[in-house]
Amino acid sequence: MQSNLAFLGLIKRANAIVSGDRMIEGIRKKNVYCVILTNKASKRTQKVIRNKCAFYNIPIIDSVDTDDLQSVIGENVVAIGISNYDMAQKVLKEMRLFYGETDQKRKQEDN
Repeated sequence: MQSNLAFLGLIKRANAIVSGDRMIEGIRKKNVYCVILTNKASKRTQKVIRNKCAFYNIPIIDSVDTDDLQSVIGENVVAIGISNYDMAQKVLKEMRLFYGETDQKRKQEDN
């Protein structure tokens, strides 16, 4: 699993990862192209992030192991946003190979 997240270290060094209020603001301004939500996020945090991403049509990768994500990016976070389009596309491609389709994509196909 760690190898699937290794690219996030490069993204972090490129200063293309946002979290917290900056991530929510980036979603609103459509400056975030992908959101990674960990499995230890609270129900309220999950709801807020999922609703924002659904409204602004931002793909979500969920159920990522919190410890793996934190060890790769070196921060104690439960959700991150990727603010570089090309890097976000690379992460989405890699994660879909490991996890399958994102939660958001499944919901869109169900409707």
